[in-house]
Amino acid sequence: MRDPRRHPGHFRTHLALIVVLLAAASATVAVRWDGDSRRAIALQRGLQVPAAEGLGPLSGPPSRPVALDADLRSIGYDVPEGANAYAVRVVEAPASRVYEQFEAGGGALAANFWPASSIKVLAALGALDFARSLGYSGAATVSFDDGGPTRTLRSVYQPAIRDSSNYDYDLLVRIAGRDHLNGEFLTARNGFPVTSISRSYSGLEIDESPAMILTEGGRRTYVPARKAALVPECPGNCSNLFEMTESVRRIVLNDQLPSDQRFDLDPTDLKELAAALLGAQGFFTSAVKGALGAGARIYSKPGDADGLDCLDVTFIQAKSGDRFLLAASVPHRAGGCDALSRLARGVLELLSA
Repeated sequence: MRDPRRHPGHFRTHLALIVVLLAAASATVAVRWDGDSRRAIALQRGLQVPAAEGLGPLSGPPSRPVALDADLRSIGYDVPEGANAYAVRVVEAPASRVYEQFEAGGGALAANFWPASSIKVLAALGALDFARSLGYSGAATVSFDDGGPTRTLRSVYQPAIRDSSNYDYDLLVRIAGRDHLNGEFLTARNGFPVTSISRSYSGLEIDESPAMILTEGGRRTYVPARKAALVPECPGNCSNLFEMTESVRRIVLNDQLPSDQRFDLDPTDLKELAAALLGAQGFFTSAVKGALGAGARIYSKPGDADGLDCLDVTFIQAKSGDRFLLAASVPHRAGGCDALSRLARGVLELLSA
């Protein structure tokens, strides 16, 4: 995919959001020190940031992640120019779960990269959210009036995530409807104030969703054609590592999360989404094996745009039981996917020490 890089114009929004979140979280964030004196922000499982100006509790990091750049340099891993990394060590404490946050380069909220195929998870969630609003699950059959394929929604999102099918990604955007996707699902209230999707990856028209019929369990609903009217928040596809990581976290850990952090989707779909992530071939495999050993389960949504950026968004469960969230992007001009794997190796070595 050779789309030009796009940047969301949300700097002031981000700055205000960070101020609000830091103020709200300051009374409840614990600072931990591990054996080698590296500081880690520890976020309790039930931490909630009060909503303000329509912001939901998961709209951004509740505290600023700890910078790893100096530590990475000290063990021989320089952060490539223009790279971003966001990592979370998930620790099960006696009374709660703790999320220890870290970042490097541009960090969790940087938007100076093209999200490529990693954004397809959010398109899948948006399509399922639209179907759910009509009373349907991923088992529903979707028939397009324009002669498009008749398939179950589940058979569309699985290859979009597992195999990174561009055509199936475009079908997901059509099913969701661009305005529903960006105006109803990808919102601050749902935890996605920056992510915006308005770019086709296969050349299929996505500004207009053709009429379609949903059927499931004896029910049938006709959805008329929908023409997008909302002006895109950015001229392309935009996101940041925090929001894409949050989509993966809430899928893989669904059964272990408080109800207000769960997607309102059919449980089978959440399991199938997790299975598709587990089946995807990402860029962190060698890094995970080198830092954590063999046998890890990697739930991954990689993305790679020629001449632009290589990235991956993952939840990692090591054979030892240690669990991590790790997302990173590296421009191709700074080493691309090879540099991305090295950066991931360095981050995981630090987090697992």
